Formats: sequence, structure tokens, C-alpha cells
Amino acid sequence: MPNAEEAARWRQTRDLFDAVCDLPRTQWRQQVQEYCGDPALAEEVLQLLHAQTQGLSRISSRLDTALARALTPELAVGQRLGPWRLTARIAGGGMGTVFKAERDDGVYRRTVAIKLLHGMPGAGEVERLQAERQVLAGLNLPDVAQLYDGGTTPDGYPYLVMEYVEGLPLDRHCASHALGLAARLRLFLDICAIVRSAHERLVLHCDLKPGNVLVRPDGRPVLLDFGLARLLNDARERGEAGYCTPGYASPELVDGGPVGVASDVYSLGVLLVELLSTRRCARTLQDNQAPVVLPSANAPQGLRWRRALRGDLDAIAARACARDVAARYRSVETLMADVTCYLERRPVAARQSGRLYRLVRGVQRNGRGLAAAAGALSLALIFVAGLVQARRQAEEEAAIAHQVGDFMVGVFETADPFLRTGRGQPELSSRQLLDKAALRVSQDLADAPAQLARMRAVLGTAYRNSGVPRQADVLLQQAYDGFMDARVNRPADAAAVLVELSLQKTQGGNGALGQVLAERGLALLPATATTPTRARLHGARGLALVNQQQFDRGEAAFDTAMGLYAKLPHYSVATEKLALSYNKGLMYLRWGRLASAERELRHVLGGSQGRGTSMALAAEMRLAQILREQGRFAQALPLLQAGLRHAEELYGPESSFVLMQHDGLADLYRDWGDYAAAEQQYQLRLRLSGIIDGTGSVEYSMGLFNYGELQELRGDLAQAERLYRQAWAIRRERLGGQSPTSLRAESGLGALLMRQARMDEAGALLMHADAGLDAVLPADAPGRIEARLNRIDWHILRGDTTQAQALLRQLGGQVPASLQLRLLRARADLAERRGEGAATLALRRTALEYARSLHGNDRVETATCHLDLAETLLRLGHRQPALDALRQAAPALESRLLADAPARRRLDGLRLLARGGQG
Repeated sequence: MPNAEEAARWRQTRDLFDAVCDLPRTQWRQQVQEYCGDPALAEEVLQLLHAQTQGLSRISSRLDTALARALTPELAVGQRLGPWRLTARIAGGGMGTVFKAERDDGVYRRTVAIKLLHGMPGAGEVERLQAERQVLAGLNLPDVAQLYDGGTTPDGYPYLVMEYVEGLPLDRHCASHALGLAARLRLFLDICAIVRSAHERLVLHCDLKPGNVLVRPDGRPVLLDFGLARLLNDARERGEAGYCTPGYASPELVDGGPVGVASDVYSLGVLLVELLSTRRCARTLQDNQAPVVLPSANAPQGLRWRRALRGDLDAIAARACARDVAARYRSVETLMADVTCYLERRPVAARQSGRLYRLVRGVQRNGRGLAAAAGALSLALIFVAGLVQARRQAEEEAAIAHQVGDFMVGVFETADPFLRTGRGQPELSSRQLLDKAALRVSQDLADAPAQLARMRAVLGTAYRNSGVPRQADVLLQQAYDGFMDARVNRPADAAAVLVELSLQKTQGGNGALGQVLAERGLALLPATATTPTRARLHGARGLALVNQQQFDRGEAAFDTAMGLYAKLPHYSVATEKLALSYNKGLMYLRWGRLASAERELRHVLGGSQGRGTSMALAAEMRLAQILREQGRFAQALPLLQAGLRHAEELYGPESSFVLMQHDGLADLYRDWGDYAAAEQQYQLRLRLSGIIDGTGSVEYSMGLFNYGELQELRGDLAQAERLYRQAWAIRRERLGGQSPTSLRAESGLGALLMRQARMDEAGALLMHADAGLDAVLPADAPGRIEARLNRIDWHILRGDTTQAQALLRQLGGQVPASLQLRLLRARADLAERRGEGAATLALRRTALEYARSLHGNDRVETATCHLDLAETLLRLGHRQPALDALRQAAPALESRLLADAPARRRLDGLRLLARGGQG
């Protein structure tokens, strides 16, 4: 039993404190000395009175606790309470002493925990305890220690019989299992989920601390002491300070003010600080007025994740532990949302500025608002009102979900009898479904901005994948703007949309803008995030760099993307990895590394499921391009013809995939020497591009320029000039005059004018294009080298052999295989201008052999080399060898070129010279 003398002293202290505490501070010492003749007791009471600046309710609580401990009966192991026999003392604390006990009446066997409460029994205390027991009896949650029984000791002291939980206290569990940062955060979320469930039953805990969280051997936390929590309504009405542990109690609980959900949020915040920093905060009752130390400051120097605590986690803890109730998280759910955002590498609301509503909306996983309005915070906020608001929000979200469901049903229903029967179609085509969805989306989802942005992103991607770029561009831009809107604020989703926008701009010829968009997306994601979106953004950036012929940087970006994919589950990114291999194949193809390109593309075809996919179609088309550039035309043609059929069957006649096949066939027929078939394909390509891309698009200008190259080959220089100028004008208007794409068109036009001897006009274009590309493209970029060779040809024709020689030396060994024939011809032309006959003849023969190895004997390119050799032979006086060369050139030139083509006229002129010499 308690010491009677000690109990009497505490009663005397309490009586003296109560008699003096309401007097002015200046009268305390005098009155205490008058009432008390014991100097030691008087000094103790004065210390308690001076501590009143910390809050009168806290002093009373401390005094009551001390007195309660003095009066609590000392039970021993082996004693019985009702049918229960105490078997071991488990713990002791501010609320009471906990024993392990067994059912000992023979009715059934059960191991329980019995908590003997500190404090003097009284009618009010027992009545309140009975109410709390009723609360806990209804709080049947799987991870809350259940109440089985309760009662009073023979001396009238209350006790509770609760579920016995086998496990370790939270702090000891984390230490013994060496849990890392992420594991601790996930465990904290499990604890929060239990507290949230209790709050939904209108029950607070009010004493959350490591000792009240036991972790089972399977890692599941269990919360203790909910039996001593107070009903929310009772807490609000009584305004009393309940049982609490000062280091974890909220300021309002310690001060005896109204408490609510925010009080448990505060305690969870202190718990979070200790979990993350791995050690106690060591707070006392007097520390309650000071801010809680942040995790990074509380962590020991050697903690391996100490640096990671700075920023987001410090901000989360600071907000949870804010002294002002209005500044805290308004619910456990919002605290959980921020921790979840951190684990998912998404921005947390605690780090952002602005209205609370904006912050809460910004951290939601699905972009929907939390269960509250932004301005509903105040010190008088009550949990019941929060539940009402949560219900209203849930109803709004249910309405939005219903609205989205109606929208999707409306898109896919085929109620139009004309569509279903008049045309004999059982269902709408995929393109018709997309068009129908695009028409309805803005109107049907106007009240759900997050869902509207999501649907626009889906539809934009679907349009892009279906080869309809203009609609894709509009919808994707709208989706990006929607996700970045303050009402939605979903930067991770916005970054995913930027992947599609970047690819769209790059495929449209604007690699510079594609690069900017990809890098903007990367800036929206945490720097250390390993997500599919980050990998796809690096892949999109690589493709944009390839478009600008920065192949080494593009390769590095692709390798970074592949490294990120390797850290993710293969099944979740298998398609993305194939797409990356396809883009690498495209890069190697444009880089002139045909073997590497073929390897990547065949890998794509090996991983694609059948030929009925856009990726397989694109890979086959690019593989055919490799075969074409290697002169394997007969192997390339079936791939392109079959690809055209599959593309039309899969996407319809008006898609970018059909356009790609026409493009590949046109290039194949041109290089194979079938100019009539090539012209037909170029015309089909231009017509289709006008429908899909628009006649003012960069993509349309690509077709114009390629068609111009065919006309130049055929000898129709006037038509070629018209097409070149139109393509150049479009690119300048869409991309600007300094864009690499524009500069390459400018150089091509200048080379055509040069071959017509319009030297001054050609020189201005060639010099400008060469200087511009030199500034924006790497030295080994094929477009950069081609423009330099055009300029070298111009210097040679003008007789400026010194400058031409210097420029040739600068090229060194950087010229790719696709331009080696151009380089040999330029070197031969320079040697001839300098009067180096033997060197010229050797270079002409080398160029001819190279052309034969690339194109065979019946190609215009090879015939042109025969003409060059014949002209050199005539200058050196070797007429018969010249005639032999002309005879070999004639078939290809006469069968494929127009009658008035410059090469035909040149052939005729050289024949006259050679034969005239014989006559």
C-alpha cells in the first residue's frame, strides 16, 4: 500500500497550492509562509506556483499525477483481480502500471494485459472510464489492442483488461531490425492508418508514443491505450487536459485547451521525428512551448540517411508539429498523403506555398482534393465537422467518377443506327472513337479538371500513336496545361505528357524544341527518381538530339534511359525498352553505322509480338532503309510493300504510318533507279502529308525537299528549285532561319544554283548555311559535312583552290560512308583545277570503283562517275578510254533522265568531243 505519510504530504501541498494560486504573484510568498510553517514544503509550493507561467492546467496535471502515483496501490505478481491472475509486470508509466495476466477461473484460457490506472478513485473518474470502455468495445479494429474487460480493485481503483500483444515497442523494433529510411516511413504510414481508422470512429488517442506502439514479429504495428482516449465530443465539451506523456503531447493538450484530430497529428509528428532521426527528442513539460527539433537536427552525425532528411522530411515533421493548430496537417490522412508523396518522389505539400487548398490538392495521388475545403481551418475546428466535409468531398468525387464513367460509355456506345447498319459496320473504328471522344471531352469533364487533363493526355497519345499528329499536338498541350494548373498541380503527370509532346515535336522536325520539352519534363521530377517517366524523358531527349545530328550526345541519353529501365521490373517497361532500341537503330542509321542500326532493329522485330504493331511496322521500314543504303533493293522492297498493306489495314489509309511506308518506297525506287515509281510514291506521300500534317508543316516540307532531290536527279532543275524553295520557306517560317533543318534546305538550294552556274546567289546561301550549321551541329554530323562539301564545291568552281584545300583538310577522317563518294569527287575536282592530271585520273577511277561497289553499274550515280572519268581522260588526250567510259554511262542516263537534263547534255557534248578527235 502507498506510504500514508507521503500521501498526506502531497494532500497538504495540493491544498496549499489551491489556496494561493489565484492570488497576485506578488502575494504568493507572504501567503505561503503565513499558511505553512514547513520551509521545505513552502519552497516546493512556491516553485510550483512560479511554474504556473507554463500553464495552470499543466501544473495541476503534474501535481495530480504525482499525488496519484503516491496513492496507487502496489499490486504484486501472483495476485488476482477478479478472474485474472497477474503473471508478470510489463511496464509502468504516467497512466499506470501494466501487468501480463492469465484467466484463472477455469472457464477458458486467455493471456491478457491489465492496466492498473494511477489516480484516486472517484465517481466522476469511474463514470468516465465506463464511457471509455464502451468506446473501445465498439472500436473493433484489427491493429488496435482490444478491450476485454474492466473493473475496480478491492480498494476502488480502476483497471482495464486488454488484449496482450506479443511484440517490441516501436523504437526497439526499428533498432533491432536495422530498418532503413524507406522502411521506417512505410511503418509510420501503417501506424497513421490505424490512427485514422480510430478517428473515423470519433475516437482520439491523446498519448501516442513509441511505448504505445508495439510491432508484431510479422512487422505489423498494434496501438495500445485507446481505452484511455476520450470521445471527441466529450473532449470538446470538457476542455480538460487528459492523460498524456509530455514529450509527445500537443501544446493544447498540455495547456488543457480544446483538443481534436490535430492533437494526435502533433504526437505522430514527434513520433516521425524520432523514427527518422533514430533517437529520442528528450522533450520535457517545459519544452512544450518550444518548437520540436527537426529530424535532420536531431539525427546523429553518423546516420547514413541524415542528408536525406533535409528538405521534404523536415518540412513534413515541422508542419505536423506546428504549435498553431491551424498550421498543422488538418487530418492524419493529409499527413499520410505527404509521406506517400515523398516515397513516390513527388512534391510534398509542406514544401509549397499558397493556400492550404492548393497545397492539399497538389499532393493527392489521383489529383483529387482531400476531404476538406481550403479555408475551413480554425482553432475551433472540430472533427465531426471534418467528417461532414469529408463526406461532402467524397460525394463530389463520386459524382466526378460517375461523370467520367458516363463519358467513357458515351464514347464507346454505337447508338447511331446509320453507323451500325447503313454502312454495315458492327462498331465504330478506332479513329472514329478517338474523334468522338475528342469532341465530348471538354464539355463532359469541364467540372473535373484533373480528369479532363488525364483524358486529354490519353487521347493525345492515342492520336499520336495512330499517326494523327495535329490533333495529338493540340490535346497533349491542353493536357500539360491542365496538369500544371494550380487547381490540379500534378507535375509528375505533366512530365509524362511532355514525353509525348517532345516526341511529337521531334518527329515533326523540330528537334530543338523536342529537346527543350524533354529537359523541362526532367526538371519537374526529383533528381534521384528512378521511374519510367524519367527514363522515357531521357529517351525523348536522345531522339531530339539525334534529330539535330548530335549523335554522340543522343547515344549517351539513350544509354542513360536504358540504365534507368534496367532498374525497373522488366515486365513493366518491356515495350519502352523496345521503343528505345528502335530509336537507337534510327540513330545509328542516320549516323551511318549501318551494322549497329541493323542489329538494334532486328532486336526490335524479335521482341515485337507479330507485325500488327506500329513499332514493328516502323522497324521493318527502317530495316528496309538499311538494306536500300547497302544496295540490297530486292530484299528491301517486300518489307516495304508488306508494311504498306499492314499499315493501311491497321490504321486506315490516312495515318502517319502509311505515310512512312510511302516515304520508304519512294526512296527505294529513287535509289534503285525507277524514277517513275519513285515519283508516284512521292506524290502519294505529299498528298497524305498535306492531309495529316498540313501543307505548312515541317513534315510536309521534308516530302517537298525529297521530291526535289528526285527532280534534280531526273534533270528537271526548274522543278527541283521550286520544290527546294518551298521546303526552305516552310522551315524558316516554322523553325526559324537558323534551325539546322532550315539551314540544310538552304544548303541544298545553294548547291542546285551552283550547278546551274548561278555562283553569286549560290555562294550567299552556301556560306550562310555552312556557318550556321558549324555553330549548331557537331563536326561529324552528316548534315554538317554535306553542307561543308557543298561549300568546297563552290570554292573549286570559282577557282579558289587554296580555300577549298584548307576546308578539305579540316574534314579529316570524319566523313561518313554515305558521303565518301562526294568527298572523292570533290578531291578529284580540286586536283583537276590545280592541274594535277595523274592525281585527278587516279581519284576519278577510285570514285568510279566506289560508286560501283555502292550502286552497281546501272545507276545514275555510277554513270555520273563515268562522265567525270571520261572528261578527265579527254583532257589528258585519252580519247578511246573516254569513249569506253561514255558508252558505259549512256544506258543509265538515257533511260532514267529527261532529254534536256544537264547530265544528258553533258554526255552528248563529251561524245562529240571524243568522236571529233577521232574524225
